[in-house]
Parts: sequence; structure tokens; C-alpha cells
Amino acid sequence: MGNIFNPRNLSSNFSKLLEMKGLRHIRFHDLRHSCASLLLANHVPMKQIQEWLGHSDISTTANIYSHLDYKPKLTSANVMDNVLTLPDTEAVGWQT
Repeated sequence: MGNIFNPRNLSSNFSKLLEMKGLRHIRFHDLRHSCASLLLANHVPMKQIQEWLGHSDISTTANIYSHLDYKPKLTSANVMDNVLTLPDTEAVGWQT
């Protein structure tokens, strides 16, 4: 229609859409976080996520979204569990 979008209208209409669909309220901006989470969970490299989100510096992307990748944390926890085998028993990790 040739008019400039008013960001408040976009946010307001987004809230109304969520309400109409029975979804919980989130900010329109939260969709960026969802996008990054989905990309990261599907093994998209951080550099590509940075470019997709338009961050000028990869540290911005990494600092905000790196906590979402929980798989390396699970791997680390499993390694520690395997390393902490008690010598006098066959118990592994913190099990007794």
C-alpha cells in the first residue's frame, strides 16, 4: 500500500493473533530467539546464525544464543559420569 509500517501496530497485531489462536503472549522480538534456537538445535553453524540475524559481530550471537546448545553439556556430563567410577566397586558416577 506504500505506507511505512508502524512497529507498534505490528506488535499489537501479533499479540491479537496469539490471543485469537489461544497461544501464550510473547513479544514479536522473541521470534528471533526462537529462530536462533531452532537453527542451533539443527546444527546450523553460529556464523550462519549471526548472518541470518544480522548481527555485525559473531560475539553478540554467541553470547546471547550459545547457552541454547545443551548437547555439549550432556556430553560433558556423561564423560564426567564415566570418569568418576569408584575404584572399590563397580558403581559408576554418583551411584552407590
